Amino acid sequence: MFCAFLLLPFLFTSALALVSAVDSSTLVSTATYTKAKGEGFTKAIIRGYEEACGIGGEVDPNFVASYKNARAAGYTDIDMYWFPCNGSGNKCKSYATQVEEIGATFSANSMKIGTIWIDLEKDAAICNNWNYGTAGNLAQAKSLIAAIKASGFNFGIYSSPGEWSTLFGSTSVVLDSSAPLWFATFNNVETLTLGTHFGGWTTAVGHQYTDVSASGQFDLSVFAH
Repeated sequence: MFCAFLLLPFLFTSALALVSAVDSSTLVSTATYTKAKGEGFTKAIIRGYEEACGIGGEVDPNFVASYKNARAAGYTDIDMYWFPCNGSGNKCKSYATQVEEIGATFSANSMKIGTIWIDLEKDAAICNNWNYGTAGNLAQAKSLIAAIKASGFNFGIYSSPGEWSTLFGSTSVVLDSSAPLWFATFNNVETLTLGTHFGGWTTAVGHQYTDVSASGQFDLSVFAH
């Protein structure tokens, strides 16, 4: 009983130890990162690769500068997300090539990136990606996973229950539930509770809870410590 009494406060405290994060798809200044860090957002996630479907995909032109600005502001916990180029009407580079370009950018700039988050969401307005049908989309997503696994980089998956159903036809379709999940549900609730299970996941390591921030440049998330 004595040991249990000692452990309970520890477990309760640990459960509450979430990391606050900002993610961005634009060039973010050192001053903006400094302010965010001062407000308690100690993790930064930067778009590192964009679909740029007209040219087959590219490393985000703002990636390196935003990374350097985040580092200058004192960030050491930095991830990136990969918005892959695909779509039957686009002449996209292979997923392996897209990953190679990401890796080359890491090397050329001595970047320390924790996790590459694969952004799985539909962009019907600009590039009409993920237009292979639900079975074809799943095959494409499996190719994505194979390419990132072959690279040896740490990776996770970013998506939402709605996007998952749009891409794969059902929330019950499993792609790789062993990968860490960062999910989006804009409910302003700063917890990791996965209200709607999808993709075989019952738990998540990250939750993007709003796309509103003081600077107007960030989405906000919480992550497991």
